[in-house]
Amino acid sequence: MKLPPFGLGHSLYRGNLHGHSTHSDGSLSPQAVVKTYADLGYDFTCLSDHLWIDNNYAARSVYDGRALDRKDFITLRSAELHCYGKKYAQDGVWHILANGLPTDFACPDAKESAADLIARAQAAGAYVSLAHPEWYTMTTDEALLVSAADAVEIYNHSCVLSSARGSGIAIADFLLNEGYRISFTATDDSHFYLPDFAGGWVIVAAPALSQNAIIAAFKAGHHYSSTGADFTDISIEDGILTVHTTPVQSIILSGEGHLASVCHGSNITVAKFNLSEFASKWFRIIFLYSDFEEISLNFPPKGVGSPAVKV
Repeated sequence: MKLPPFGLGHSLYRGNLHGHSTHSDGSLSPQAVVKTYADLGYDFTCLSDHLWIDNNYAARSVYDGRALDRKDFITLRSAELHCYGKKYAQDGVWHILANGLPTDFACPDAKESAADLIARAQAAGAYVSLAHPEWYTMTTDEALLVSAADAVEIYNHSCVLSSARGSGIAIADFLLNEGYRISFTATDDSHFYLPDFAGGWVIVAAPALSQNAIIAAFKAGHHYSSTGADFTDISIEDGILTVHTTPVQSIILSGEGHLASVCHGSNITVAKFNLSEFASKWFRIIFLYSDFEEISLNFPPKGVGSPAVKV
């Protein structure tokens, strides 16, 4: 049995789920942002400009980029949503990423809570992620408040470059250990003041290159995240998980607590793991490459994971 995004008979599309333009606080126009990603060979990007009541850095409307689309490239209508109540943030404001919003999605107001904002965005059809949790020190108590989100941003390229706080693995693993089925995303959060583009991306299997098809595929878990190398196939047969990648130095299976199994080597492209020896209700697959400097992750979709067995 192949695990998504493989074995679905769909095309694989590469895209960025977090980026900004001059519609809010980015340095490039929407047209220039779209051209940059299209020229890099991406299939889609987004203009997730800040949607909030602070006119110093945020817009009051979702940017409609449909006029910038072409047959082989689309722009997801998106926004980085804000509301008050975040501990440790200098301005006390949450950052919640919503991809696939309608353009008439109302700007959050000062009274809306993070949980309510997530619910409203999801009700509007959006795929909702917890943006850069390490960057503004999201606590585990706060993570539980927003656990209804679809995903955690486990790599944020701009935050890595600007503050060396670009991970979200700790919060993602915490939510998984608490029983929440959360997906992972890697993003740029590009503003183009730094070379903060083409550093983290997602690969998604979808039946068509359209906003509806792409967002539905993310919600179904038909995707993985990367900062460099790629998965080429993932399957389970007779309790054996087989992972194929482009050349990497390590392929790691991680599960509950500190549970992990690893295959090390030089330019390895395949690893096998016996799931009967892996007592975890969930697992994620990681590969390391380029002298262990970077990481790429995949999390199986909801309802798919290693069986809970006794060792």
